[in-house]
Amino acid sequence: MKKKVKKADTDVVEGWMATFADMVTLLMAFFVLLYAMSHPDPGKFEDFGVAMQEAISGEEVENEFKELTKNLQEIIDEQEISDKVDIELTPNGIEIQMEGKALFAGCSADVLSDMEPVISSISTVITELLDNSEYKGYMIEVEGHTDDQPPTSCRNFDTNWELSAYRATGVVEQLLASGIQKEKIKAIAMADSEPLVPNMDENGNPIFINQAKNRRVEIFINKFD
Repeated sequence: MKKKVKKADTDVVEGWMATFADMVTLLMAFFVLLYAMSHPDPGKFEDFGVAMQEAISGEEVENEFKELTKNLQEIIDEQEISDKVDIELTPNGIEIQMEGKALFAGCSADVLSDMEPVISSISTVITELLDNSEYKGYMIEVEGHTDDQPPTSCRNFDTNWELSAYRATGVVEQLLASGIQKEKIKAIAMADSEPLVPNMDENGNPIFINQAKNRRVEIFINKFD
């Protein structure tokens, strides 16, 4: 019986060879990664840069509007009219609500003399902060509001639309005279279309306190891109 001769295993690799092969593979992967990083997609990097710039700009705008709100509130506090003027920072900008009786005499659209310095100060802090910053995308809207009673006793106004339009315009003219750019502001007549509180009770009787609250001017300093 012939004895089988065991063939040598030619697939056996020396230990150091396996380690060397692994190292070469890792080095190849490393250099491929370096090559990929050295040839980035310009479009992706541009998108990333734009997103970062938008995030930074958005934060700057938020900080500026917070500072503007603080400065406006200081004006109201100094004039001791916080019971007549309310200021609120919202996601869309700043809302300034002013009682009609604090701004105008009955049946009048002329701003009272003691409120002119207040409006002038409001205009000044807006221009000093926003116009001198890199952010220019804001718009000021001035809304005139009335109660639901037609101005029958007013000789100069036939409807609440007319009265609210003139009152909004009166405040706009004061803001323009104090430095606001005309392309940054608009006057809007609202009449009695958006009351804060009901003008009448459930029996149809007028609620005089509520009607006084509804007679107002609202100034919106809106943020836009």
